[in-house]
Amino acid sequence: MTSVVNSYEAIVAELRQSGLNQAAARIAYLLQLGEEDPDEPEMSLDSLRRLADFLVEERQLPFPDIGVGPNGLLGISWRIPEQGIVAMKFLSSGLIQFAASCGSESGRIGVTGTLPVTDTLQAVQKFTKRIDR
Repeated sequence: MTSVVNSYEAIVAELRQSGLNQAAARIAYLLQLGEEDPDEPEMSLDSLRRLADFLVEERQLPFPDIGVGPNGLLGISWRIPEQGIVAMKFLSSGLIQFAASCGSESGRIGVTGTLPVTDTLQAVQKFTKRIDR
């Protein structure tokens, strides 16, 4: 979808055209923050492309929290029951750095890694099934 798009605004527009208005609004807000505050990191265009493609392709997942890390890479996360979380960071290379965990102090399970999209989704599948819808 966005592999040939060369601007932040065009990616936001494509998200809107895809019906992902909430994601488009959040990205636009993060871009505005970056413009207004010199201490905010510059958003990586490649990371944004990867995130936008993911959101369009994985519509079955609930809308995540979206943020920008200090290195400009975009990340998403979902809270899950049992004190859990699923978090993904979209690397410019196309890989996703991820972490997921849930459970109590006595019985916590988790997984971390850096993989392509399909492999990441497979690695966190037991966690994403638990996300509140």
